[in-house]
Amino acid sequence: MENKKKDKQKRGRPAKEKAKLSTSINLKLTEEDFKTVKEKAGKLGMKATQYAREMTLNGCVKSRFTLEELDKMCKLSGMANNLNQIARKINAYGMYDAVAEVFELIGKIKALFHDS
Repeated sequence: MENKKKDKQKRGRPAKEKAKLSTSINLKLTEEDFKTVKEKAGKLGMKATQYAREMTLNGCVKSRFTLEELDKMCKLSGMANNLNQIARKINAYGMYDAVAEVFELIGKIKALFHDS
């Protein structure tokens, strides 16, 4: 019976082989320094400890998208969806029925990128 258990393949997604963080280094910072680290980490969408670990091990942190950039990408994606729908209308009904929608969407795109 035990041999069957050993030979049987496991189902499902394989387990991640990631080393657990088991050792720590205590770091003392002033309130101002901690606030700076926390702000920089927040801008990158990270926790302060993750940010400090990356800076310690790599000397730099990979630049991720800021919350503002993520918001703009989300809005732009929605506008791309609207543009696709307008293209379908143009193909189905003709150009003149969709012109007003095209100009409205162009105005929104310009406002999104010139607003920052």
